[in-house]
Amino acid sequence: MTAAVQAGPDAQALLLPVVRVLSERADGLRRSLPSRPETAIARYDWLRSLTAEQARRAELLDRLDALCEHLTGRPALRYSRDDPLPSAALEEADGYNAQLSRLIERYRAGRANSLT
Repeated sequence: MTAAVQAGPDAQALLLPVVRVLSERADGLRRSLPSRPETAIARYDWLRSLTAEQARRAELLDRLDALCEHLTGRPALRYSRDDPLPSAALEEADGYNAQLSRLIERYRAGRANSLT
């Protein structure tokens, strides 16, 4: 194992900080949108009533919610249940917290080094 891999954080060390950032982003989006109805038919009408910008934010909210669920042990569609920290979660968390971004960079470098 290389020194870079040993120096970088592991997936477990990143889980909680990544979930926090994604949850904060999702909460902000949730507050910026009209309340989402629970039933499928009402949700369909709700989606149709959104502006293009609101629809974009609603789609991002769904993505962030799915990633948070996956990271907290409820595997989500689109993400391998064998991957505890999908690259999509890292992409969505990167850039929102300087310290976390540095950890993500080190994690990615360690992961890339372990594959070579």
